[in-house]
Amino acid sequence: MRITITALATALVASVAVIGQSQPAVAATVNCTDPSVVMYHVDGNSHLRRWNHPAPLYGDPNWSQGQIAERWDAASTFSGGQGVLYTRTSAGDLVWHQDNEVSGGNTNWHPSSGTVIGTGWSEFSFVFSAGAGIIYAIDAAGNLYWYHHVGQNGEPRWSPESGRAIGSGFSFSLVASGGNGIMYAVTPDGELNWYRHLEPEMGQATWANNGQGLTVGSGWGEFTQLGSFGGGVILGRDSSGALTWYRHLEPLTGSAEWAKNGQGASQGAGWNNTSIVANVTGCVAAP
Repeated sequence: MRITITALATALVASVAVIGQSQPAVAATVNCTDPSVVMYHVDGNSHLRRWNHPAPLYGDPNWSQGQIAERWDAASTFSGGQGVLYTRTSAGDLVWHQDNEVSGGNTNWHPSSGTVIGTGWSEFSFVFSAGAGIIYAIDAAGNLYWYHHVGQNGEPRWSPESGRAIGSGFSFSLVASGGNGIMYAVTPDGELNWYRHLEPEMGQATWANNGQGLTVGSGWGEFTQLGSFGGGVILGRDSSGALTWYRHLEPLTGSAEWAKNGQGASQGAGWNNTSIVANVTGCVAAP
């Protein structure tokens, strides 16, 4: 499969309406991992590839990449941050992996990669992580559950409060973690909603805006996958295989302010029928 990385081209940029205008002067301070942030991509041949981006806050399509696994068999894959990848098997096992070369370079997996740390995860429609072992899961009824994997180096050990229900009504077409309890969710009519869980480490059902989602955009129904590097940096892939970058400038408050006045930046075409897994702790927002 060929992926074409192109310079910004209006014809390839998704047309997404945002609410509010770009106001960089009040944007949250965002720090990203040096020298690059990483995105993992399962290609059409089931190879796992690591893509590195040196400047994710600006949207330029400046990527380097390399294959790091010959065969990646998983029903789904999501980022746990800092090189941790979780996979779900078709049987519902949850499996831990650690990429030790997250900044790029050689293939180097932690020896315990491939350890099964849980079972029964096939019952969930969406599973995603806030980083630091925090995992959220949404079932078919729209109930949101909190889990905390506390085992080191793939040890299957969990916080005793894991499995706690912390929300309901999470019936969305797409959901992506923005890191640190921030969530972006696409409604069936294409609105992009923002949520922020205020106690991701403890799992208490405490939410910004009393748990009411804030609508920060519309037209997001055209995307088939959604991911985030954290810090408000969002990636959307549409049904044609085009990947588009956006930056939400106020990920901590949910104010609808966007870089480039909400205009997406093309990251290339040819991302068809693939899993795209952005490192959810690649960028971190601070007040």
